Amino acid sequence: MSSQPSLTIQQNLTIRLLRVLRYNKARIERAQALLPPERRPLFHVIPFLLHVNHPELPGYVEADADLFYGLNNFSFRDEIKDALFTIFPQQQDLFDDIKSVWPRQRAIDALVLMGSIGTIAQSEKSDFDYWVCVDGDKLNEASLDAMQRKLNTVEDWAMSCYDIEVHFFLSDIEKVRNNDFGVAEGESAGSAQAVFLKSEFYTTNIVVAGKAPFWWLTPDATSEQQYYSLLNALEEGGSPDPNWFMDLGHLDKLDIKELFGAAIWQLGKAIDSPFKSVLKMAKLEVFLENLEQEQPLCNLLKKRVHHGDEAPGNVANIDPYALMFDQLLSHYQAVNEPETVLLLQQCLYIKCNCQLSQPVAESDITFKRRIIAGLVKQWGWTKSQIRHLDNSHNWSLTELVELSRKIHRFLIYCYRRMSSQLQMDNQSVSREDMAVLGRRLDTFYSKKEHKLEFLRIGFDDKVFCPVITIKQHRRKNGQQVWAAYYDDQLGVLGKNQEKARISVAESPVRLILWCVCNRVIDISTTVLLDYDTDPVTDSDIHALIKHFGKIFGPVRVNAIPREALLSPMQIKACMAVVNFTSSRLKPTVDEVTVIYTTTWGETYVVPGKESLDKLWFELQESVPRPPCYIFVPESSQRKRIYQAFIDAAEQDFELLNYW
Repeated sequence: MSSQPSLTIQQNLTIRLLRVLRYNKARIERAQALLPPERRPLFHVIPFLLHVNHPELPGYVEADADLFYGLNNFSFRDEIKDALFTIFPQQQDLFDDIKSVWPRQRAIDALVLMGSIGTIAQSEKSDFDYWVCVDGDKLNEASLDAMQRKLNTVEDWAMSCYDIEVHFFLSDIEKVRNNDFGVAEGESAGSAQAVFLKSEFYTTNIVVAGKAPFWWLTPDATSEQQYYSLLNALEEGGSPDPNWFMDLGHLDKLDIKELFGAAIWQLGKAIDSPFKSVLKMAKLEVFLENLEQEQPLCNLLKKRVHHGDEAPGNVANIDPYALMFDQLLSHYQAVNEPETVLLLQQCLYIKCNCQLSQPVAESDITFKRRIIAGLVKQWGWTKSQIRHLDNSHNWSLTELVELSRKIHRFLIYCYRRMSSQLQMDNQSVSREDMAVLGRRLDTFYSKKEHKLEFLRIGFDDKVFCPVITIKQHRRKNGQQVWAAYYDDQLGVLGKNQEKARISVAESPVRLILWCVCNRVIDISTTVLLDYDTDPVTDSDIHALIKHFGKIFGPVRVNAIPREALLSPMQIKACMAVVNFTSSRLKPTVDEVTVIYTTTWGETYVVPGKESLDKLWFELQESVPRPPCYIFVPESSQRKRIYQAFIDAAEQDFELLNYW
């Protein structure tokens, strides 16, 4: 019996291309299926807004440059037209005469999504992170500037009109090929994890329009020489045609030199997205533990796509996050860390938010629900476990904080374990990126004398309390402390009261400031004061909340400007709270609490009259001079106390209005 003839290079590439296209199509369908109906048209509208430049459409910019919009290989299909009619019903005449707005040239080689979109991790809050891939040699500075302004305008439109975070990363194809991703700022990883970022891109990318990465067509185990040999084998006009692809570079292994930078980057990302970062930090640790044996996850995924999951071309069960999670669980089960396994399972389940305890119609069962249900069945979870996690929106703050502490404890533990195994002088993160990332982490995690701690929690939308109760307690050693409890706890004692406790501090000033800075309360919160809090009144508390919110509002650590973190730390604002718990009849300065915030995002609460003396020099030398305020509770002695304070302070403090 004669053997079947072997396939040519072109035939193999064509077969792989067809399977990749099928997988890409499935990812697009999944992404759209998981979008809320009102946002679904945006999947088609956003690329269209980058393809055209018309004054009656969002994203329009006036520019001297001609070449700054237009997507390669973008066609006006029926689904795009329908989406445009839905979003812009007043512009139907414009879309009926599409030739009038269609660009003659194409500035953008490819528009590619990366991240959780189209995976089991996609949620209503998922960002749309696009790589806008361009040939930098074909675009001058004016074109790139106009394109960036256009991208910014579309981002702003998506947020203001649809409350959806869209991030465009203008990516020079040659720079990406050389692993040059700029500096670590905002959503950009910079030098911290260039190869890791490319691996993440290859693992999760969806080609929305334009050229596909040629990487997709190469076998999973390919050397760089073989990669370029296959690329050079393509012939124009053939199938596959080289003009269908862009060369973003080969990737056969990750770079251990980036591991430290990647770890501190994920610690930084965990400030905003702990459930996502805990999985990615675990992935870094698994990579370090299996350095010699494992291929990058992107290559394992590509192998699945090329070979099919159950049969050739079947992409129904191929999901980047599910594949990553299988790797993580296998590792931590093998090293016998059941607590870590459970934590990762809980984080994945909460992030995916499938609500398996709530039945749905068969027609509403998404690929995401099907995959998560299969995982939960493997884990052997009970109905009560599932219901408990599905009910996380009703958890007490204590329960939310408990899980969040486990997450951050694991993140720090991973970071320390990896750091102990790495040669720190051989890491590729730049000195500046290291300074920026390190200072963000120091701001968020470090404990310092008088520093106000951040509430490390992954449930920002569930922290706010519309009603809180404030009580004063006396400890066994005689020390008086102040405590905040969620909801109405007047008259409640014992265990029920303890379950409702939010925070405890040695003074009401520190307690209220902590609650304001951590988004627990704001000016709309109803504050119930216990009977033994004299002389502090409800009005005192509300006045303090109002001023704290304006002067020391919540800080988003990842939004602190890079320039500020690379500059010497300075005081940004200062406030003295005087005689807050003292008798309202006292005409002298009896009690002082000084609060100040820095340009690095830290807030300090320093009790004692002498505290201002220690800050005097910094306040004098800061440029520009930070604003200084004083708050004195309402009383007949208020102005006299203010004047006495000013005389002693020997510098200007603005007296804040009480009401």
